[in-house]
Amino acid sequence: MIIDSHLHVFFSKKQPWRPLVEETLHHMDMAGITQTCLLPDPQWTGTFYPSKDEMMFQAETLSEIASAFPGRFLPMLFICPLLPHDFTLDLMERYMMKGPLVGAKFHVSLYADDDKYEPIYSFLERHDLPLLFHAWYKTVEHYAYESNPSHIAVAARKHPNLRILMAHLTGSKLRGIMDIKKYPNVSIDTSGSQPEEGYVQRALEELGPDRVLYGSDYPIRAFSTQRARIESVEMSKEAREKVLYGNAQRFFRKGTEQ
Repeated sequence: MIIDSHLHVFFSKKQPWRPLVEETLHHMDMAGITQTCLLPDPQWTGTFYPSKDEMMFQAETLSEIASAFPGRFLPMLFICPLLPHDFTLDLMERYMMKGPLVGAKFHVSLYADDDKYEPIYSFLERHDLPLLFHAWYKTVEHYAYESNPSHIAVAARKHPNLRILMAHLTGSKLRGIMDIKKYPNVSIDTSGSQPEEGYVQRALEELGPDRVLYGSDYPIRAFSTQRARIESVEMSKEAREKVLYGNAQRFFRKGTEQ
């Protein structure tokens, strides 16, 4: 069994989701991927700052995909913290607490330690819902308000019961691993750029096998190369099972699903 903890489907109002999802499932089956986290394109509207109507479209589309292919996808709602909090919390209540969406995804709307996230963090923490947060250390091509792992660490310290998956091991590198090391509520996925030798091994050494999750960032990256970064590392059978699916099973659950 393999669960991919970082996968996108680039649907939009102009691009119907079904052909994209069917192609994704074909590639998943070829690669032996049983189930996957499902994320939209952060710029499905052409910007990182969607409107209320666009947020509704996203939530409905993710729900349709989950219903059409039960058991294959773990949909995460992309959330913009700049929208009114009452709207966002109502959307989370409707589509997470009472609907098929599993948790939340944040990208580059604001730094992870910005106070505008606080009501959303508190909602996720209170209801024990998972959060996937993009993070990257960059020297060039840095987006405005793109979080790095030190921002994730601040949020984790303020919300010790908030379950966070920090995306992109290869983008975070050793510095990012060390940023989150002392916060047990933060795990890391193995996606980000092409595989580089040593990072998965170091993440396992510093964080332990319970906090490392396989992720591909498909379709930006191929399943084959991203699986290879796991298969090339020596680890116990138990640790490999945790990285490939066990940790994802624990993370991508709602608080009511014990």
